[in-house]
Amino acid sequence: MLIKSVKDLELQEFTTCFNEAFSDYVIPFHVSSEYLADKFAGAGVNYQMSFGAFDQEKLVAFVMHGIGDRNGESTAFNTGTGVVPLYRGRRLVEQIYRHALPILKEAHIQKCLLEVIQTNDKAIKAYTAIGFQIHRELVCFKGRIDVTLPDDHRHTFITMVRPEKFDWTSVHSYWNFEPSWEQSVHAILRNPHLYDVVTIREENKICGYAVIKSATGAVLQFGILQEKRNRGFGRSLFHWMGERYSIITVNNVDKRDTNSIRFLQSVGLDVYIEQYEMEKELS
Repeated sequence: MLIKSVKDLELQEFTTCFNEAFSDYVIPFHVSSEYLADKFAGAGVNYQMSFGAFDQEKLVAFVMHGIGDRNGESTAFNTGTGVVPLYRGRRLVEQIYRHALPILKEAHIQKCLLEVIQTNDKAIKAYTAIGFQIHRELVCFKGRIDVTLPDDHRHTFITMVRPEKFDWTSVHSYWNFEPSWEQSVHAILRNPHLYDVVTIREENKICGYAVIKSATGAVLQFGILQEKRNRGFGRSLFHWMGERYSIITVNNVDKRDTNSIRFLQSVGLDVYIEQYEMEKELS
């Protein structure tokens, strides 16, 4: 078994391995090369800093790293880990990390970050053995929007703008929590063609916004200005999105943000998965 960078691997070959590795996952799914290209572009994947286990030149396990800045620290985010079923039980993920960590450290990466489903005990055990620790819990929602439009919100104005034309400089003033890696502003602006920014205004002032994946109805970010909360702006915003998408998903809400969780449940969404965000310091 050879552990090395995946920088020379063809995307189609990687896609074959990815689909095989996730064929019996907690949530089984099958993806295209185009989907992975968009996913990895959004996550800022560095193929030289992403690694795989090869059996006679065949990829059988992988750890893909997005590289970027997070809160002032150079960070490697694990945007995908997989092992082909036939090769499980050999601690390949641990072997890949043992190979990768010195290389990441030499490249001045200060922190490793990942997300793992809370029921995936084997993965959590493997990551803990490598030195990862739980940083926060993340809650994922899905469902049909079921909310009545507030009567006093007929004078509000909801519109869509392209991500490139939205003012991101003060977007943190809408947040209750910091978005996770793949929901971050950086991720959105790496793939702006995939998303729309929905804004809600009152008297020409933006009171709230949401970033939605145009093709699927996945909401990456949402928020209402503090002084405009509890006045129906959030309900109006989700009512608008619910009219255009039969299913809405909102992933990776910080579990400590009980207000956002209650709000999402109040508009008809249900928890469908919970994750841990785990970190390992390298510096």
